[in-house]
Amino acid sequence: MLRMFKPLFFLLLMAGVSACSTQTVKSTTFTPIESDDDGLVEEELLDIGIAIFEPGLDDIPRNREELTFSDVRMAETYFASYNLAGALQNSGNWGVVRVVPGDLSSSDLAITGTILQSDGETMRMQVHVKDSTGATWINKEYEEVVSKYSYDPRMRRSEDAFQGLFNKIANDLLAYKQRNISREEVLNIRTVSQIQFARDFAPQIFDDYVEEDRNGILQVKRLPAQNDPVINRIQDIRERDYLYVDALQDYYSNFVRQMETPYTEFRRMSYEEVMKMDKLAADSRRNMIMGVAAIIGGIAATQSNNAAAYWSSPVILASGGWLIKDAFSKGDERQMHVEALAELGNSLEMEIAPQTIELEQRTITLSGSVEAQYEQWRELLADIYANDIGEATSSDL
Repeated sequence: MLRMFKPLFFLLLMAGVSACSTQTVKSTTFTPIESDDDGLVEEELLDIGIAIFEPGLDDIPRNREELTFSDVRMAETYFASYNLAGALQNSGNWGVVRVVPGDLSSSDLAITGTILQSDGETMRMQVHVKDSTGATWINKEYEEVVSKYSYDPRMRRSEDAFQGLFNKIANDLLAYKQRNISREEVLNIRTVSQIQFARDFAPQIFDDYVEEDRNGILQVKRLPAQNDPVINRIQDIRERDYLYVDALQDYYSNFVRQMETPYTEFRRMSYEEVMKMDKLAADSRRNMIMGVAAIIGGIAATQSNNAAAYWSSPVILASGGWLIKDAFSKGDERQMHVEALAELGNSLEMEIAPQTIELEQRTITLSGSVEAQYEQWRELLADIYANDIGEATSSDL
């Protein structure tokens, strides 16, 4: 009987040892931003629209669910979108990069994303980039793991702890353009985005200017005539839209600036909690394994004919039971750290209240309904366009 337990006991013992020896290699350095060496003229610069990232609350890893707070994650969606915009704009490889709260169909390049994990130690996100024709440039998961020194005031740089992740996305976007997109294709993308914007306001006129091919990619069928008065009015509308969205960038900037200090502190403490919880989980797992192994050893000893082994079995069984009990008590300690982190999340929520701004003699409250405000703005633009067309029609009679 004892011979039968020996292999299992050995395997459990080795598993307990290996559970304590696993380590993750981390670094304080991050990927630098890359710039295009070729001189680009303004007409070859693609503008980029970035949607507010999805919070990914349904995609949280099971071992990180207790470290995720919905209010904090919603704030992170703005923070991540704005920081990615900053990385792309600072690279100098693109035109204007904007965080856009609504439809991106008329953007030269449209970026959407989902935060999959964010716990102070690791940030993972799924990023999808496509151009105005519908062609996908990037559909990829990105991850960055930082060390505790990223939160050390003596070591911190001015950049965000996870700046490397945003730089990787920006570098991949540039690399794709350099490999796959010619100057003619850049101009085509810009043309399609202009037509897409015009279709939003005058579909009866511009619907047949583009068509989808069998792969769902938009192709230009024909172009508006030069100095077309309708196109000129549409272009005026687009400039007004840009002005509104540019004003929203100030809101996002203020929002991120206000949350930066408490959010950095939150992530620092979250990082510490992750380290404690992972260590507790590893200790708990090791003690559980060792406890089961000790109990199995004790049972085997009771079956042994060896007197010393037989009389020592109660001690082995008792120590095994203590190790398992200790594992459960460490689980309680782990929960205590989770509750401490939840309090941090509540305090952060208090520091990121919505803002109200004045825009063109209108008071706009920017909160969870920013998307609704932008939708109302687009409706107002449609009214302006309709009035312009009506006045132009009346003047021609």
